[in-house]
Amino acid sequence: MFLILLNSAVVHAVHVLRAAMFAQTRSSPPMIRAGSPHSPRILLLVNARTNGKTVISVEVALERAGGQVIRSTERSKVEQLVRRWDPEVLVLLGWSATTSDWVRHLQRAPRESDLPFLVVGNSAEEDHEETHAVAALEVGAQAYIPASMGPEILTAQVCGLLKKLRTQAPARVVKAENICIDLVALRVWVLGQEIHLPRRLFYLLYYFATHPDEVVSNDQIADILWEGKGTYLAPNTLVVKIYRLRKILESVGAKSWLETVHSFGYRFSPPRNT
Repeated sequence: MFLILLNSAVVHAVHVLRAAMFAQTRSSPPMIRAGSPHSPRILLLVNARTNGKTVISVEVALERAGGQVIRSTERSKVEQLVRRWDPEVLVLLGWSATTSDWVRHLQRAPRESDLPFLVVGNSAEEDHEETHAVAALEVGAQAYIPASMGPEILTAQVCGLLKKLRTQAPARVVKAENICIDLVALRVWVLGQEIHLPRRLFYLLYYFATHPDEVVSNDQIADILWEGKGTYLAPNTLVVKIYRLRKILESVGAKSWLETVHSFGYRFSPPRNT
């Protein structure tokens, strides 16, 4: 009898443990929702006072829009991701008295001034929602979505905004005097010659081409190669990737474009008049 009771207790404990593990995975979703490289990049800034259930529902709504979502609760981290990851849309979950000043600070950066953003209200601050909506729209928000309206409205707003952006720039071509990168056809021309790159090197060259004459650190390159997933990249792996990219550029007479900046990283400097 004792053995039967003991066995029953063990089985019950296993079920409780499984339930707890399932609940934990439900309440703590991964920070990064990875989609295909062509999925729209959506950056989500979460107010620290927002409850976990609301965060999950907003992330699900953004994923329904087809987005690849990165979530953060730190403004400084978001500023880094805006520079490194080049998101297409910024979503602010929750608003506070200091958010307007922070958004203006973000907009003063040269490449971030035209980053579209949406604001989702926080159910914990519904009494101030009208004030927050006015403040958000005054600093350029595309829309303010009250918390009571549900995730479906957010999905529709994001889909509409992405469609508008795609219509304005359907080809998403990076075109300079000596280099052309087509993000739809996934083709690259350097000095009039087409080169063929594996996926990770394609997006690395795209980042270099959109940030010419800037020093890109090894940490930034690791983020680009591993799509912001925080995966450890051994130094020799990074050197090999840079070496392969240089060899491909060398094949069309552009090896010198990618410079090593000792102790800092690398700089992509294509000639301006050729």
